[in-house]
Amino acid sequence: MKNRPCVFERFIIPLHTHKTIYRPLNHIRLRLTYRFIIATAVIFFTTSAYSQNGGSKSSYSRFGLGLLNDQSQSWNRAMGGVGVALPSGSKLNNMNPASYAYLDSLSFILDAGMSGNFGQMTQNGNSKNVNSASFDYITFGFRLRKGIGMSVGFRPYSTIGYNYTSTSPEAYRDENTGAIIRNTTSYQGDGGLRQVFAGLGWKPFTNFAIGTNVSILWGGYTHAMLQSFTVGNSSSSSFDSFNFIQNASVLTYKLDFGAQYAFRVSTKDWLTLGAAVGLGHKFDGEAFLYRFMTTGDTLRVNGEKDGLDIPMTYAAGIAWQHKNNLVVSADAHYQEWGSCRIPTMVISDNEVTYPSTNKIYKNNFMLKAGVEYTPDPFAIGKYYKHIKYRMGVSYSSPYMNIPQGEGIKSTTHDGPCELGVSLGLGLPISNPYNSRSTVNIGFQWLRRSSAVSTLITENYLVLNLGITFNERWFMKYKIQ
Repeated sequence: MKNRPCVFERFIIPLHTHKTIYRPLNHIRLRLTYRFIIATAVIFFTTSAYSQNGGSKSSYSRFGLGLLNDQSQSWNRAMGGVGVALPSGSKLNNMNPASYAYLDSLSFILDAGMSGNFGQMTQNGNSKNVNSASFDYITFGFRLRKGIGMSVGFRPYSTIGYNYTSTSPEAYRDENTGAIIRNTTSYQGDGGLRQVFAGLGWKPFTNFAIGTNVSILWGGYTHAMLQSFTVGNSSSSSFDSFNFIQNASVLTYKLDFGAQYAFRVSTKDWLTLGAAVGLGHKFDGEAFLYRFMTTGDTLRVNGEKDGLDIPMTYAAGIAWQHKNNLVVSADAHYQEWGSCRIPTMVISDNEVTYPSTNKIYKNNFMLKAGVEYTPDPFAIGKYYKHIKYRMGVSYSSPYMNIPQGEGIKSTTHDGPCELGVSLGLGLPISNPYNSRSTVNIGFQWLRRSSAVSTLITENYLVLNLGITFNERWFMKYKIQ
């Protein structure tokens, strides 16, 4: 009998029918598969433990809950981070839980990624290079039964990591000695929130799916502001300095819901519409502030018991698929951070209070667009035609305000907006059983800047590296 092609997950796979080519899945392959998954999970969880705070060295992570992490994965991050209208199939899409309903019944998918950031921070003509590495996510996906898919995973929600000093531009002269007195303030912070989630997607009708993600958020942050004085060229402890440490410990939940509807617009074209909603709410967080005086006195100020919030979020997306080799998608996101609160230090007439306020946050929106092109996914024996070429753009308005000044006279400026351009490749891992596993490589240029020219401008080249391990666990083989 001649070799015949079999359509599987929209890829043609040659099935040779020689009598000795197919064998039942044996214990050796099972053990190797289990060990691969366990080893990969251990590696990435260990990486997260050591590099969680290394993911950010931005001074903008000093405010709010820090810098919000991109919730896309390595494959769609190269497409600008789109995903609201993209289904899961041979790869996972955690941006819309409705996509899990399209998971293949024969596969177990592991998707994991990390990134390296190579950047430069510029302010008032001065520049500094900053490099960091971070764990991005690890997720698993599989189908429970017909029309129902599930995914579980771990990823950071926000990151905090900074260490910089600021010297007051105003110098004072000692009236007795004539020495110059300067004030230097050191700012240090680390922490962030992490999340584990489990989600279900269900397809109740043809081409229509709904789903939900349930997440647990936990973590915290530490912000320190330490003052020092110099008289001439020597440090001095004779001045009463302001030294503060802010701490918070967080444990709460997060609920997200999504829907997708796909329909054919021609014999070669499909259009998919997607929508997602995240529920905002108040949550308990043990937040407090310490003030240390030069005299040795310590003052503790407690924050409000339920003084932290996460926002309502809304997202809509559209995706167009031509044949099986071209996908074009766009997303719009809106987050109601402006109604969220966080404990904030207030100094007025030398009195320190720690109320929860929404002055740090502001509502923001994000726009994303991307494309993925595969030359010929049905080509047999031509590896380069199975490579996926990706590109995308993204824009995010500020979600935070930057305080200026102290006390009742303090003002705020807009925080940084973000502009990104990305390129990437999906390289298939070919083996005798399938070619749906891929190594995803992406490059992203990211610019973070404020409309206020005196604030820091950050430019980054981000290298994203991930793997989508898609193994046909549940295939039944026949011996011919």
